Amino acid sequence: MDAAFLSSLLTTQVPALPDMHLMRAARHLSWGMVLVFLALLAGRRWPRWLRWGLAASLFGWTLLPGAGSLALWLGLAFQMPSLSSTLLSLGGTVLILRTGSARLPDPARRRALWQLGLAGIVLGWLLLLDTFALLPFSLYEFGFSPLLVLIVGLLALLPWMGAGVRHPAAIVTLLLGAVLLLYVLLHLPNGNLWNALLDPWLWIALQLAGLWQLVRRLSGRAPTRA
Repeated sequence: MDAAFLSSLLTTQVPALPDMHLMRAARHLSWGMVLVFLALLAGRRWPRWLRWGLAASLFGWTLLPGAGSLALWLGLAFQMPSLSSTLLSLGGTVLILRTGSARLPDPARRRALWQLGLAGIVLGWLLLLDTFALLPFSLYEFGFSPLLVLIVGLLALLPWMGAGVRHPAAIVTLLLGAVLLLYVLLHLPNGNLWNALLDPWLWIALQLAGLWQLVRRLSGRAPTRA
């Protein structure tokens, strides 16, 4: 089976595109959720009223209609966040509300999410290679294939099947399952599953977080086990 046949086998399908009105509303909400989380994270040392006031102001700004909306300009420059970024931001905001910190208290869950993050880093590099046509087939076009939904769904079930629903690793199943469910129902953000799983800013954030952890480990300021 040569590369050309494999490429045609994986990418011959009609893309499932999201509804335009739905995509416009989702762009506002997703940017709002991401900016709220970033504001809370960046202002963790600020007074509570200032921190939440900034977060509420940014969220309100993204919901404005027309050219006055921050989401419009962010969307023109960066499209919209992936479903993964949106759900992670929502989860981080809820965690801050409950505990005052965006850091998961369970080390095992942090380790499971970080393993998923490593997979995201590798995926980002593969998609970058595909952008420069350095792969033997079009990986990005495969993101429109229903077959990829099945593959990712089976991979998402592995932590749950191997460890059980109560195991900390099941958080990976929960996150990927939520992303896949929203993608199948809504086809956001643009009908391509890769864009639902990963966006450039999330990929950069994962790499920066990985470098930071590596520096801390090499300097001896972090334990060898999370």
